[in-house]
Amino acid sequence: MKIIKTALHYWFAIVSVVSFLAGWGMLAHSLKPIQPAQATTTNTASLPALPSIQAFGGGSANGSRLNFSSLNNQANSGFSFLRTGGS
Repeated sequence: MKIIKTALHYWFAIVSVVSFLAGWGMLAHSLKPIQPAQATTTNTASLPALPSIQAFGGGSANGSRLNFSSLNNQANSGFSFLRTGGS
């Protein structure tokens, strides 16, 4: 039984090393992504500018702000789901 166990350990080690080297070789010889011939900066300059994010009271007063106090009250009302029983 000890001979079979030792042979199995060596078999797993050899197969692991061979698979790693084969995967590394396939990755190294795979096709590379095609790079654009010329970087175009005109396309990025023509994009419209995004409006800045107004958060935590800096936005408009039309009721579009989030109510963070109700989210905190709901989270603290029950037991924690991440509590462990260990020491």
